[in-house]
Amino acid sequence: MEQNYSRHLDFEGAYNIRDAGGYETTDGNRVRWRTLFRSDSLHALTPKSQQLLLSQGVRTIIDLRTDRSVSEQPNVFEESSEVDYQHINVMGNESIVDVIDTTVESSSATKPPGIYSAILDKRIGMMGQVIKILAKPNALPALYHCNSGRDRAGLTTMLALGIAGVQSETIVEDYTLTAHYLWRRTVGISVGRWIMLEPDEYPADPEYQQAFDDQARICPREAMQGTLYHLDKVYGGIRGYLLKAGVTESELKSLRESLVE
Repeated sequence: MEQNYSRHLDFEGAYNIRDAGGYETTDGNRVRWRTLFRSDSLHALTPKSQQLLLSQGVRTIIDLRTDRSVSEQPNVFEESSEVDYQHINVMGNESIVDVIDTTVESSSATKPPGIYSAILDKRIGMMGQVIKILAKPNALPALYHCNSGRDRAGLTTMLALGIAGVQSETIVEDYTLTAHYLWRRTVGISVGRWIMLEPDEYPADPEYQQAFDDQARICPREAMQGTLYHLDKVYGGIRGYLLKAGVTESELKSLRESLVE
């Protein structure tokens, strides 16, 4: 009997913990539920929520943030004996303008893809390291996160789902879901627990709508569409990119077998 899983995990202390499972692959299979999780920062995750997350079977946690972020807001699992905590500083410690070419536009509603493509190009070795960790035996279920769960976590999800065989449009849709969950952080709504509303359920308050609109503008579908186009054009696709990043064919095969039912 097929189980019904919730994509969003509504844990206190984080806003954007999501299960990347359940998506159909191009060959008619599906990505396993409760195997791959993406998230925003875990530094404020409450003890109860920490246990709830561990109850999902998580074995590996990959922190994609900068050294400064890790120092100022330590991951609650950094010293944990229950998971394998890995810190991969995907962006490096230099400012974003030093990571990308000065000719590359920063993320915006009109030209959002440039910054993601530049990150993938400039930090290809680090992105490869992340995928190599996920491909290790017994690494899954795993959770990876950055600050908001949008950019670095979004790129990691794109690469992993691509290897699993998920079609591009589904990857784009998963990326845009961030807007549905992070708008609450902007407003700071609390009614004893963090609530989750769909756009058609907003209270009659323009502040709520403005918060969602602002969030949606910074994770437009064009950002991920443009990134996938860049990978196809420059590397021949996600597989070609990861092979150049140092991930082996056997690691790609192992990851796909672990992710797909």
